[in-house]
Amino acid sequence: MRAIVFGLMALALAACGQKPEVVAQGAGCALSAEHALRFSTDTADDVITARADGPTCDQAVVTLVVRNAEGDPLWAFASTYNDMVRGGAPVEGAEPVSSEAVQTFLTGWADFTTMRSGELPEWREDAESLSASVQELSYDTPFGREAYEMLRGRNLATICYAASMESSQCLIIDPMSQSTTMIVAFGP
Repeated sequence: MRAIVFGLMALALAACGQKPEVVAQGAGCALSAEHALRFSTDTADDVITARADGPTCDQAVVTLVVRNAEGDPLWAFASTYNDMVRGGAPVEGAEPVSSEAVQTFLTGWADFTTMRSGELPEWREDAESLSASVQELSYDTPFGREAYEMLRGRNLATICYAASMESSQCLIIDPMSQSTTMIVAFGP
């Protein structure tokens, strides 16, 4: 009798539960581009991978990953293709995004070049913020003036990437923690 009651309860519970819906997504948008450069060390290339994934290229999420020569991730960033290229969601009636357009974007996004932290703008002693030291763009840093200027003065390898349609972020390897960190972000 117990077995029958438990069996009926199991059937009743199974009938209440919803089965996951399986949706075929077709070809979708799965594209990538890679670029090698020297950033974390002077002896081996790091790899920048820009990737787009989505049911369509209009709906693609784009990611940027910096890995060292051993494949360890040093930095990751994610956004949407539309935020990066259009500044937000597409307007109604906009042309669909082609895979060629996304591939062109990814190839350009992954094509980093290195610079030195000494090339970043100076945070003047008399300025309240880094942004107040520079006229043409707005700058922001997670560091106070003393730490920022120390890192700038060490002339560290620096890479910058587009973080939105109108802004960029620059990364260094923090000499104290040996981890990748953003030293400055800038835009209009």
